[in-house]
Amino acid sequence: MKKLTLIFCAVLITSGITFAQQKKSVKKTKTVAKKVEAPATVKSSFDQAFAGTTDAKWTKTSAGHWSVGFLKDNIQTTAEYDADGKWISTRSTYDAQTLPGSVAGTLKAKYPAATIKDGWKIERADVAAYYKVNIQDNGAEKAVLLNEAGTVTE
Repeated sequence: MKKLTLIFCAVLITSGITFAQQKKSVKKTKTVAKKVEAPATVKSSFDQAFAGTTDAKWTKTSAGHWSVGFLKDNIQTTAEYDADGKWISTRSTYDAQTLPGSVAGTLKAKYPAATIKDGWKIERADVAAYYKVNIQDNGAEKAVLLNEAGTVTE
């Protein structure tokens, strides 16, 4: 009888320890980010510059600027404005097939063995618009800067 009681107590203690270590399943809920709306002055500036854009998604940067992502002529574009609605910059993302002909032609002429990876058209208020294109030339990664006419400005 002593052995039976001892075994019963051992089983009870062991099972208690085992169940205490199990994690309870936590019901996961899908978190939805709050939709951010830019101030009216910023939206007005954006609407004047990029009329007809309907899929704009706004975010606020750590610098306090407003950034908006949208499609412009099937090119993913991001524009940035300050809190007063003053335009700061625009960045359009291109792949090898969508780069303008003047840019792609210049790259093929100057780097005939190169493979175009991706590129961006960067427009800022303080400098003329330019393209930054990443290429792979003879196994080496390079970033090439070109102006809108397609002239290399490295």
